[in-house]
Amino acid sequence: MLKKLLSQLFDKLENERDNDKKSKNGNAIYFVEEILEKRYGRPNYISSKAVKSYYDKYIDEKENNAGEPSSELKNLMSKYLGYENFLDFENKNGVEMVGSPQIKGGIKKTFARWAIFIILVVVVMVVVYSKGFLSSNDCLVWKIDHYEKVDCENNRPNLILEDVDIDFFRQVKVSDTTAFFVNGHPAIWYGKSKKGEIEYFNSRGLHPITLKELKPITQYIINKYVDTTKNQN
Repeated sequence: MLKKLLSQLFDKLENERDNDKKSKNGNAIYFVEEILEKRYGRPNYISSKAVKSYYDKYIDEKENNAGEPSSELKNLMSKYLGYENFLDFENKNGVEMVGSPQIKGGIKKTFARWAIFIILVVVVMVVVYSKGFLSSNDCLVWKIDHYEKVDCENNRPNLILEDVDIDFFRQVKVSDTTAFFVNGHPAIWYGKSKKGEIEYFNSRGLHPITLKELKPITQYIINKYVDTTKNQN
């Protein structure tokens, strides 16, 4: 946007009737002496050399230490070009002609955000409906130690249970004789209830009440909790 601002600035300066120096240096001098000092009452505000340095950096793309014009200077340049301020200049010059590489950064970012949002919405819709979001069979309730299917009329499908085999998933009681591992792999998963008590299940998944992911049993958990668990036999 600074490239466009400075380009329009120097074009207008070069076309000023009383500007008898049609060069970058001449235009910079005219802007400082005639526009900033006389028209806007900014004596000694900036040197013509500094103004030319901005042109060299942003128009001719030469490396220098010019930095970026201050907000006030950008506002003054924009005002000279007929805009209220630099923000007004940006708003009215942000969209280029089709095929131009100069597109306002803010518009690009906004478009990108909306594109990502739309893509995510589409993906979620596809996944949800492909899983049978509206199927009455997806409405489940937890009954003591297992899930049961219920009428969906007054219930909403529980999408988090899509990968759970509800016919197999159970809360189980364990003891020191329980087969916690099969071929070296966990056969029991555990999680804490809302009261903080350890509860055990025969499959991976989410705790049916807290909805927190269950963890595979470990020897540490067995030694710490199972051997001292009461009324599990």
